[in-house]
Amino acid sequence: MSKDVAPPVQAWGPIIDLPEFPTIGCYPCEVEWDDMGNMWTAQVSGNKIAKINFDTHEITEIPVPNKSAAPGPMEKAPDGTIWYGQVHGNGIGRLDPKTETLTNFELPWARIYDVGPEGRGTHTFGTATVFDMSFGKDGHLYFLMAGINAIGRFDMEEQTFTKWDLETPRSGLFCMQPGPGNTIAFSAWNSNEIGLLDVFTKEIKLYKVPTPDALVGGLTRSPDGKYLWFAESGAQKLGRLDPGTGEIEEFVLNGGPTLDPGAMRFGSDGKLYFVTGMYRNGDKLGRFDTVTKVDDYLTTPTPSSAPCDLNSARPGIIAFGQFTGNRLAYIEIPLTPEG
Repeated sequence: MSKDVAPPVQAWGPIIDLPEFPTIGCYPCEVEWDDMGNMWTAQVSGNKIAKINFDTHEITEIPVPNKSAAPGPMEKAPDGTIWYGQVHGNGIGRLDPKTETLTNFELPWARIYDVGPEGRGTHTFGTATVFDMSFGKDGHLYFLMAGINAIGRFDMEEQTFTKWDLETPRSGLFCMQPGPGNTIAFSAWNSNEIGLLDVFTKEIKLYKVPTPDALVGGLTRSPDGKYLWFAESGAQKLGRLDPGTGEIEEFVLNGGPTLDPGAMRFGSDGKLYFVTGMYRNGDKLGRFDTVTKVDDYLTTPTPSSAPCDLNSARPGIIAFGQFTGNRLAYIEIPLTPEG
């Protein structure tokens, strides 16, 4: 084969839609797998935590105790519990997948009111705005509070909260994921930066994205743990940060001017998968080969589905939520880079 000829793109897909949720317009985004093989998601508008039996497709919806919660981000803890943030409810919650019980933890900051005829905690509202969360190598839960421009930590043993205020005012905190080394990575839309918080030293390093107004909407650590990859939702690019040198390399995508790449994960096949079109009710899932630098796309069966977040924790599967599609979906991929 000539050096000028690109290698053929490996076929993939199809995307498989799971049944629509009974709650209409519930806005499912995140996907987490429990230790029994079930899928879980947070329904932002439905104010419920939902389970899908992956084998039978049976759906269970559990109302969140705080009726003002708007559950959004989710992360699975090392002990198998699943945690979620409350965009409006000024708190975080814990799901025990075995008992299907929910436990609420109110934040000690930014609460506006706590009322309700059913008693305290049933209608708690605040401005902390928990946008995303991730577990650090220290075993504790970290989360972004976009409304008060701060990063929070929940000590899993002592069940206490800690807060770090960012120096840049109104930085626009958006997404968070495990970073290289001992870090937690996060993005700031307004300041056009990517940050790394060392969970042991508590040092925060910020890196300016070269493209102005990039709107970093997705982050993920490379399989070798060396790099941090990110999606530029406002620039139709992917980027790669080398924390060792501070160097950032950017790659222009071929999906068009309205692609809006967002949440991303590496699959078991070594490819980088990312959602697109969440902000424009798009309908594509993207794949990027970090070796050949070739990107290609699949269209979701549900039109205008607005793919939201995705999960690659189960080898051989990329699962994702469809914000306006009102359902989850998945594709099967090779179990290893060798296929």
